[in-house]
Amino acid sequence: MSNAEWTQRGNDVFIGTYNRFPVMMVKGDGCRLWDEDGKEYLDFLAGIAVCSLGHCHPAVTKAVVKQAESLVHVSNLFHTRPQIELAELLTRNCFADRVFMANSGAEANEAALKLARIHSGPGRYEVISLTGSFHGRTLATVAATGQSKFHEGFEPLPQGFVHAEFGDLEAVKNLIGPQTCAILCEPLQGEGGVRPLEKEYLQGLRDLCDTHGLLLIFDEIQTGLGRTGKLFAYQHTGVVPDIMTSAKALGNGLPIGAMLTTDSIASSLVPGTHASTFGGNPVAAAAGVAVLQEMLSEGFLQSVQEKGAYFTARLEKLAGQFPHLATGVRGQGLLLGLALTEQGIRHGADIVQQMFANGVLINFAGNCVLRFVPPLIVNKEEIDQVVDILARIFSDIQ
Repeated sequence: MSNAEWTQRGNDVFIGTYNRFPVMMVKGDGCRLWDEDGKEYLDFLAGIAVCSLGHCHPAVTKAVVKQAESLVHVSNLFHTRPQIELAELLTRNCFADRVFMANSGAEANEAALKLARIHSGPGRYEVISLTGSFHGRTLATVAATGQSKFHEGFEPLPQGFVHAEFGDLEAVKNLIGPQTCAILCEPLQGEGGVRPLEKEYLQGLRDLCDTHGLLLIFDEIQTGLGRTGKLFAYQHTGVVPDIMTSAKALGNGLPIGAMLTTDSIASSLVPGTHASTFGGNPVAAAAGVAVLQEMLSEGFLQSVQEKGAYFTARLEKLAGQFPHLATGVRGQGLLLGLALTEQGIRHGADIVQQMFANGVLINFAGNCVLRFVPPLIVNKEEIDQVVDILARIFSDIQ
């Protein structure tokens, strides 16, 4: 069957929550995908920052197959080796002492929000997040998300969430009250348009939390696991959160998430307060172990920084060549956004479609940037190929 035939079958049975491209992907290898008709694509979306080791990475595939042959699932009433090994790898390589395993970023954030409330005690339930943020699709994480377009149609949203203007420390300070329990932010906003928060701002949040007895939560679902050139983005800044969430790249495509925190804060969650049937599933956890072992191998994170710098320079040069369409690059490592001018924004969605037609997958984030989140194994030749195609599209527009 062709792409068109499969697309029609899918459109006949799925609820329309996605504007899907009219193709069926059937194969992946490294930074490349192939559709049902045999067309090849350079994947600079990586499942939206998920397949950070690329598609069908040999070490991940081997770990998944080996685990599936021995044990696929047991209740979390029992221990499993992959889950313990993954938790040990995570805690050894960040600030945290304890881990709660979930199935997604939204679930990890739900766990963080529940922990913040129960640890803070009665009457302290409100979480301050930032405009432009994105924290998930459940009702609580939608309420925490600082973008009104995600709220529409789901009102009244759960209480206990207020939003401060992005980058405005005084706005956060003014929202703190006796009911506040935590401040939640992404160190580098992804869906909001690849917007980094300055180290000084993050330190200001840390200081506010310390002064007022609040918990600082970093949502590292998109920024974590090597995406910025360190295992977690907070490690660039020296600003340490109390709670951190991770998902996306953790399983390189298998559904898994994690909420991490310290011993003293974790003690507030006791049996019966929170749980997940599939959280830390042995197969997904085995994939996570393989992912972390690869990312922690010698030179891996340094290579992400080097390729990120190269990609940034190529995009900056492109912006200089087409100043009517692009203003510059923002982001870190291999989480990059090419910021568009007002004229460029009008073409943003069409540019994504034209890149797709030319065999490159990217997306348009925050209605302001072209977002690039390729697998971290991408090479300079593949980066050059993508930038050259984008340059031709810009030239046609101009």
